[in-house]
Amino acid sequence: MSRAFGSKELPLQLRSDLESEGIVVFGPVGGSVAHRSYRTTLHYASSNWENIAAGTIAMSRRRLIVWGNGTALVDVPLGHPAVTMEHQGPERMLLEADDFAVNRSRTGWTTLMLRTIHAPRIIQVYAEGVGVQP
Repeated sequence: MSRAFGSKELPLQLRSDLESEGIVVFGPVGGSVAHRSYRTTLHYASSNWENIAAGTIAMSRRRLIVWGNGTALVDVPLGHPAVTMEHQGPERMLLEADDFAVNRSRTGWTTLMLRTIHAPRIIQVYAEGVGVQP
């Protein structure tokens, strides 16, 4: 994987895990993320939008990861029922995740408006993986 595809943005261990799971889609992603009614032990935000800097989207045969702003914005098993996707245009997609259903230490919703050339493929593969929990 080359730097042109954002591989330098993912931590080495995470890249290694994805490679061992079998990478299906891997590429750069841009857009914005909003956390609504988001709570963790030390953080609360009623709603805030921020741009995704140096983002990468990766899908293996087992999970989907959206990485941006130095953290995993979404890291879920393929087909997780707490995540919904919607095609918004040729290279755009909307992704929403119920944070509590994904991680019991958080509450609220994460909404991502993403720009990636891989949008149609990601939505197709994710839909095929619904109900196929590893």
